[in-house]
Amino acid sequence: MTESGAMARFTFSAGNARALARAPLYALGALVALLVPRSPRWWVLASGIGLGEGSLALHEHVRAVDPARQLTWLASSRAELAEARARGLRALPKRGPRGLWATLRAGVVVVTHGFGDVNRFGVSGARVVQLWHGIPLKRLHLDTGAALRLPLIGSLPGVARFVAALYRRAGAQIALFPVASERVGARIRTAFGLPASRVIGVGDPRDDVLLRGTAASRRQAARALVSAALRAAGGSGLPDAGPVVLYAPTWRDGAPDAAIPTPAEWQAIAAWADRAGATLLIRSHPLGQGSYAEGAARSPRIRLLGRAALTDVTPALPAVDLVVTDYSSIAFDAAIAEVPSVFFAPDLPQYLATRGLYQPYREFSGGEPATTWAETLDRVDAALDGPGRQAALAHARWLRDELVDHLDGRATERVYAAILGLLGEPVDATENAVPARPAESDDERRSVTRYRLTLTAIATSDRSTPPDAHVEARGPVLALEGRATATIESLALVGPRQTLHAAVEQHGDRFTAVVELVGERWGRAGLAPASGEYRLETRFVGAPHATARAAVEGAIAEPVTVEHPLLRAELRADAGTLVLRVEPPLADDERGASAQKRLEARYRLRTATPENAVFFESFYSQTVACNPLAIDRELARVRPDVTRYWSVVDRSIAVPEGAIAIVEGSAEWWRVRADARLLVVNDWLRKRWMPRPHQRVLQTWHGTMLKRLALDREGVGLRTRIAVRRESGRWDALLAQNDYAATIFRRAYAFRGPVWVEGYPRTDALVTMSAQERAALRARLGVRPDQRAVLYAPTWRDDTAQMVDYLDLPGLPAALAALPGEHVVLVRGHSRTLRHGRDLDAEGLIDVTTYPDMADLLAAADVVITDYSSLMFDITAVDTPLVLFTPDLEHYRRELRGFYFDLLAEAPVPVARTRDEVLAELAHLAAGDARPTASPALQRWRERFTPRDDGRASERVVARILAAGMLPPA
Repeated sequence: MTESGAMARFTFSAGNARALARAPLYALGALVALLVPRSPRWWVLASGIGLGEGSLALHEHVRAVDPARQLTWLASSRAELAEARARGLRALPKRGPRGLWATLRAGVVVVTHGFGDVNRFGVSGARVVQLWHGIPLKRLHLDTGAALRLPLIGSLPGVARFVAALYRRAGAQIALFPVASERVGARIRTAFGLPASRVIGVGDPRDDVLLRGTAASRRQAARALVSAALRAAGGSGLPDAGPVVLYAPTWRDGAPDAAIPTPAEWQAIAAWADRAGATLLIRSHPLGQGSYAEGAARSPRIRLLGRAALTDVTPALPAVDLVVTDYSSIAFDAAIAEVPSVFFAPDLPQYLATRGLYQPYREFSGGEPATTWAETLDRVDAALDGPGRQAALAHARWLRDELVDHLDGRATERVYAAILGLLGEPVDATENAVPARPAESDDERRSVTRYRLTLTAIATSDRSTPPDAHVEARGPVLALEGRATATIESLALVGPRQTLHAAVEQHGDRFTAVVELVGERWGRAGLAPASGEYRLETRFVGAPHATARAAVEGAIAEPVTVEHPLLRAELRADAGTLVLRVEPPLADDERGASAQKRLEARYRLRTATPENAVFFESFYSQTVACNPLAIDRELARVRPDVTRYWSVVDRSIAVPEGAIAIVEGSAEWWRVRADARLLVVNDWLRKRWMPRPHQRVLQTWHGTMLKRLALDREGVGLRTRIAVRRESGRWDALLAQNDYAATIFRRAYAFRGPVWVEGYPRTDALVTMSAQERAALRARLGVRPDQRAVLYAPTWRDDTAQMVDYLDLPGLPAALAALPGEHVVLVRGHSRTLRHGRDLDAEGLIDVTTYPDMADLLAAADVVITDYSSLMFDITAVDTPLVLFTPDLEHYRRELRGFYFDLLAEAPVPVARTRDEVLAELAHLAAGDARPTASPALQRWRERFTPRDDGRASERVVARILAAGMLPPA
């Protein structure tokens, strides 16, 4: 229940279903819109919250400067309609013929949430201006799997792509999307699928009220606004004395609010308010589930300030001394108002796992968030006065400076000018100019920050050495020059899974920085960066956090390009900083869809020349690992005459000594795919592979299965069934770890060929690694000899692209600090999440998602935690303790995949359902209370799943390859 007592029922899946059900009405509206002429002089405006947000600010400005413009406010309720008319607005109900007609006639449609703010069926063909309703922290639309769902069928293949297509179609209708900064614009572009030209960093009109006038005048106006709202709700206004704290949690995408206090917590909150002489205003999200009404009944100092009392909370922020929130964008608005925040996130692991954020939460919150009301109240006390308040204010200013480009209170005017430009109407430059503030202004400091980087020159050079040089090969470098307002501690180009550190020299406010683009990763030198975007980040001495902001002064009017045998790159100013985009080193005639079609056509038509070679591919060319890597090692030992090619997505991936890397999509890649006598892969073949008479395929797969595969999954459609049978028909032999897996493979893939049950080659290194090799491996990973390495490696989820984190991984090292001994957490995402999200960065944590081979990580670990991953079978081949963490067991079993057996009944190791249970198991292990490694249950498990994982599986598999004639004799 919300504070008004009404249950919120909105979920993404239900909202998407309603939008789909309205498709005929949308189509009819689009047809009618073709017949109704639109006038650029007629505008309709509305907001999803009611009379407020940026739409109201823009309406008031346009009404003042252009009274001849025909403006209509579209209201969603009778109360909103009456309020709008009482304020002198021309207002109509959005539903019904008048609202539809007004929307159809409007040349400009202004919204803050979605097309449903106005009459959604009349939007087609209008110039839609989307003002949005805050700086997004939570991932939106196309950027989160949580938004790409439909009821009942949400986990079926293709549903997410279908819903994403609907979002892109809707986003294509947005003509202008003003945002607070270029950095925010980068988030909006990906979330809505918009080109950069439509997303403009002119400021957010909704926040102008927080920047006009003096601090005293804003506070006075805000307190009057809040007092009036409280009196209208039947209470008294704000007291003249005592701090005012606003608690404003966001919604949980349809789930209950985890932060609603218990009766005992309400009692503690009321006692705190009396002791501090404070007023606690509670504004829960209108879509949130759960009631905060009990608090208001307990104490007159606890007041509800819901939407019914105050439509728009933004103008009220200067009235409060502190904001308490979780994942809400209100923290950004409060920062603009120079109001600090305390962050209370009791369900952080669950929220991160289901929704995802645009920046690491601890960067947003400035450290570890509170997880209980008791901890929150202690932090509130600290942030209201003294050093604690200064620290909270410093963090708020950092949030503001990172994400807001303009602090002059003139965003509305810039948005109006941009709309006029969109309409092709003249813009009065004088009227829309931003005046300079007088030097004595109380708020002059708002436009000044101590920590800024300005780039003035950029150059590239190549330090590659000749092939015959007796020195380590190097590659291209970037040289940056510029000015800095403070001393630079570090500067780097930061990507999602890799950071390119710069060597910096600084003299006064001038600096130079050199970034090498070819370097070492996980002990292998001469590697290019992984493909993707890298944004410049700078940490200044004394700054609370690194900044991702950098101004560019004419340094790169045009993008700077780098071409090298190991990579292609482009450097450009974007998203309020400098961005390096790295791509694979494909030639011009190999890049792009049309080039790949030509290469594929040539591949199909040319007569292959059989080559005594093996084409290896692991996890769709994203890594060199798993069973193919182990087979490569053994083949290199027994048949050095065979050429070994490895398919890689780019040259950031190291291949084994003596092997040849071929970049996926290159002409050489297509050639080898046709000429090699043997293909060894651990997942589906792709790119419409065409078999040749001389070729054989060994499918090694990548694990014994708990979760259902292929034809064994529920709801498999005809198209998928055909694809599965076509794929398995390409395999000449299939590798299985055990008889259990062999039986399932035959059924799930309708495979009729030979299944080799020889154990898994990938476990050979795990079983046979010596103590010296293990010590060297741990050192390479950054694990000290005295540390207990806890490896967390969950599998992927079909309904999200990012790694799940129900453990709150950045906070896990702090929790483990209370246990005996010193711990380090190793975090390993699944191969399918490799290209999504970003590496975690926390003290006591090492993100090893990009480390090539899981077998090494299992060997390096002292404890392994997983969920439904096949590594649960591999690790039991040795005595390393294993904990299964299954917080979403029912959802995974019933809605996503389903299981082949009852994990809870058959697992021979502890199964934890909560984070506390995981910590309890780790505490037992740290105290030396490990379970017997030879328990009857574990012995039965090993006999069933790892009977042949003895360290010699690779030998047996390669012997069968040679015996089967898959390669010619030596």
